[in-house]
Amino acid sequence: MQDAAAPRPTQAAIRIDLGAIFISLELSRSSWVITSLSPGAGEKMSKHTVAAGDVAGLLKRFGQLKKKARGRTGKDFPIIVIQEAGLDGF
Repeated sequence: MQDAAAPRPTQAAIRIDLGAIFISLELSRSSWVITSLSPGAGEKMSKHTVAAGDVAGLLKRFGQLKKKARGRTGKDFPIIVIQEAGLDGF
């Protein structure tokens, strides 16, 4: 039996104290889907699409995400990206 006076650990299903901007990419022949979770936005995910192969559009979106996070928090954050290795993936 657990001691009633012992402190109980708190657990959260979603961490909202992010130390980075987390981005996932889903790559296809026609479009790239960008989903992200950024500091200062709670647990709300954002989703955007650029044309497949539009590296400039992808980098522009990364810059927009960094700017928004800086505006909400006053801090700069690194970007961490994962991708699905699909038709255009490697």
